[in-house]
Amino acid sequence: MMKKLSRHLSRFLLPLALLLGLLLVFYGSRLLNKSENSVDKQRFQTVAYCNTFKGCQSRVGNGSIMLNILPASMPTGQPLAIRAEVSGLAAEKVSMEFVGRDMPMGLMPFNLQKQSGHSADADLYTGTGNITFCTTGRKMVWIARLKMETREAVYNVLFELDPLEANSQQIAILP
Repeated sequence: MMKKLSRHLSRFLLPLALLLGLLLVFYGSRLLNKSENSVDKQRFQTVAYCNTFKGCQSRVGNGSIMLNILPASMPTGQPLAIRAEVSGLAAEKVSMEFVGRDMPMGLMPFNLQKQSGHSADADLYTGTGNITFCTTGRKMVWIARLKMETREAVYNVLFELDPLEANSQQIAILP
């Protein structure tokens, strides 16, 4: 009788021990990952209007950002040269994506590369993006979502883009 009971218990305990071991590994790894990232980064968001022919500017935390997009008319299906000048923030990673304001058509974000030897006061990030969707007339309003990550925080700057030259006398020029 004892042998039968022992056999039945071992059939039950072995799978239970395996299951508990798997749960311990799963939840233990999640706990370790949380402890490595114990300080969650603060998140900030800024919204600014931008006439692409004049360039875009916004205050961000204790710093500022200047964004230029060329060609300023933002034609669909053509490469757009992106230039972001960041001052007052030690950005470790900068990325950007175009999204529709009234029609969420988020395109894949693209990373901007830090350029060396720019200026002691500001860091320069450049890259190439595009808008691949055709829009109906001039009614589509695009937003450039610029994401800057520092050690302490993540900053999202949403520039509502106005690519109409009629509002501007000055044309942005990239070196």
